[in-house]
Amino acid sequence: MKFLCSLLVASLAFAADLPSGGSLLDRSIERSGGAAAYAKAKSVVMTGTVEIVGHNISGPVSIYQQGEKSYTVIDLPGIGKAEEGFDGDVAWEANALQGARIKDGAEKAAFVRMSRANLLSSWRKYYKTARTLGAEDVEGKPAWKVELTPNDGPPEMFYFDRETSLLVRVTQTMTTAMGDITFDAFMSDYRLTEGIQTPFLLTEKVIGQTLAMHFDRVSYTTALPDDRFDLPAPVKALVEKKKQQAQ
Repeated sequence: MKFLCSLLVASLAFAADLPSGGSLLDRSIERSGGAAAYAKAKSVVMTGTVEIVGHNISGPVSIYQQGEKSYTVIDLPGIGKAEEGFDGDVAWEANALQGARIKDGAEKAAFVRMSRANLLSSWRKYYKTARTLGAEDVEGKPAWKVELTPNDGPPEMFYFDRETSLLVRVTQTMTTAMGDITFDAFMSDYRLTEGIQTPFLLTEKVIGQTLAMHFDRVSYTTALPDDRFDLPAPVKALVEKKKQQAQ
């Protein structure tokens, strides 16, 4: 009994020493530029090069985001073009190997969340709880591990550098056409861009492959054309087919 009491006291003391998940998120927002800087960012344009690490394959990558709408395109030699986006209603992806498909349910919700460049500044809109789990190293540097539970879908892990408070890693499990897949994303090479600390290197690890996106241009003020987020023809066809099946 004494052992159990001691263990409980130690656990409560440990929990009391941890900063709250909400405070870590708010601190990251402030240290990365502040709410005012994020509010000025009406759009996001990121361009650079993506490589499949260890396979000597690379090509251009472009990311566009405005409000909740997003569009990403990469083009790799021997593989072809891969696109994904959200027009405010339909979340989709298309590639030369598998064609087009529409994302629904928790997968759609996760995609919409994670495609937002200002996710941290609006995290309370997409997540219902934020709980600090403890300290854990990321790439050899100490970080706080925070479990965020979204309004729709399983919990996601966010890691914040203990020195800079910047977001350095996100881990999430998504239900896809290929089953449940764990995505591990690492953010690094932060640079101050138009008042916002921005990662110019995004490394994604999924299904045994590592994709590294090296950005050479990031803008939060570029005016985007009205048709930037329009659905491509194959996706429009799927939407129309889905409507007909629902009738």
